[in-house]
Amino acid sequence: MTRLEEIQQEIDELEKIIELKEKVWDNSKPWKEYSEYLKPENRKIAELGRERRMIMPYSLDKMPTYGDVMSLDDFIGCVEAGLFIDYDGYGHYCKDGMETNISIHPSDIKNNSIRKEFDTIVWFNR
Repeated sequence: MTRLEEIQQEIDELEKIIELKEKVWDNSKPWKEYSEYLKPENRKIAELGRERRMIMPYSLDKMPTYGDVMSLDDFIGCVEAGLFIDYDGYGHYCKDGMETNISIHPSDIKNNSIRKEFDTIVWFNR
């Protein structure tokens, strides 16, 4: 089994745990408690997603006619300045004027999960 397959299997198992936990959750409790209740699983899923994006092979497609194209360095600077957070949207790495299938999120920058073989991204605001 490849590491990508192992990651997917781990994510699937965590999503099943979340589903079971949601079934027994008391919906009258505040959102903050619900968020804390699922935090361990959601944190691990985010970590696995970052690992997957770091090792997955990429495919190329035509650049979309929407989104903001910027250098990876500019994107990193914007994240470090607090201009982008995960809630705002996401991007895709680009190579040779083409869009890849690999997403990049502001939290990737904060967790030092950056694919250095790409120097451009296309950003999609929510």
